[in-house]
Amino acid sequence: MSARHRSRRRELVESIAQGAVLLSDDGQVLAINDAARELLAIPEGARTRTATDVLTQPALADAVDDVRATGEPMTLEIDRADAKLRANVSMLRDEVLVLITDRTEEHRVDELRRDFVVNASHELKTPVTSIQALAEALSVVCHEQPERVPELVGQLGDEAARLAALVHDLLDLRRLEERGPLELARIDLAELVRRVVANQINRAEALEVELVVDVPSEVQVTGVVGDLEVVVRNLVRNALTYNQAGGTVEVRLRILDDDEVELVVADTGMGIDASDLPRIFERFYRVDPARSRDTGGTGLGLSIVRHAVENLGGSVEVASQLGDGTSFTVRLPRGGPAAPR
Repeated sequence: MSARHRSRRRELVESIAQGAVLLSDDGQVLAINDAARELLAIPEGARTRTATDVLTQPALADAVDDVRATGEPMTLEIDRADAKLRANVSMLRDEVLVLITDRTEEHRVDELRRDFVVNASHELKTPVTSIQALAEALSVVCHEQPERVPELVGQLGDEAARLAALVHDLLDLRRLEERGPLELARIDLAELVRRVVANQINRAEALEVELVVDVPSEVQVTGVVGDLEVVVRNLVRNALTYNQAGGTVEVRLRILDDDEVELVVADTGMGIDASDLPRIFERFYRVDPARSRDTGGTGLGLSIVRHAVENLGGSVEVASQLGDGTSFTVRLPRGGPAAPR
């Protein structure tokens, strides 16, 4: 092979975005790009002269031998401790080309999607089963114990409301995760916070929890009205749910500077164990599953908060100590997301 031919081969391999290794028919490495070195975890400065030097995964080395023998291309999955890879091995005239793609993120998303379907199916099954059981009970009670009909109808309504809330949250979460175009508008966030909190007063009174609101007269931001309402509502409802009779929920809004605002929702409730904090924004994760279900929680509220805030270019943090309350802090850019997403 001429020097010019070898140079063109190297240029071809180096121009490929995927990891790429070009091998001669006798197993010599003709070219290898930086992406392949990284994906194959080849240490800097390590020898890369032969296939044995670079193809340390037995399955990949065997695939190269098979393709060289048959001429038929092969695709295989490679599991590293810290990565999921896909390798495509094919002949390029009398040479073997190995293309390697990092599928780690794709694999992670697939796992999340599978988990989501499993969890959603489980959560939907519970109210549906209850509704079926109540409907069957009603058909009997109507004739034998008519005085119990109002009680069962009320329970049926509660389960239907729970099912509707779950479906609504699932649709909200899907919309936020898809990260579509935002319908941005100028909003008085102070007025929005006061209005959303006012809608929770009856719930707070029923739970014997005091709602305290501390917001400026006006705070102009650029955002999505519906998403900001969901953020405030979910945080306040969460603070009420995990509080205790005689407790307090404090909602504070302040302007940090010309570019950022801060919303804090703090409660005097049960608090969150340190082991639960890293998972608090996961879908369907509940610190107290029984209490959340009893109060109509779907397990999606905080995940929706995180996605809505991040879509608006902001951040949300949680601070808590078991038995000593919880505080959620949301920071948002006043001008909305910095760049199109």
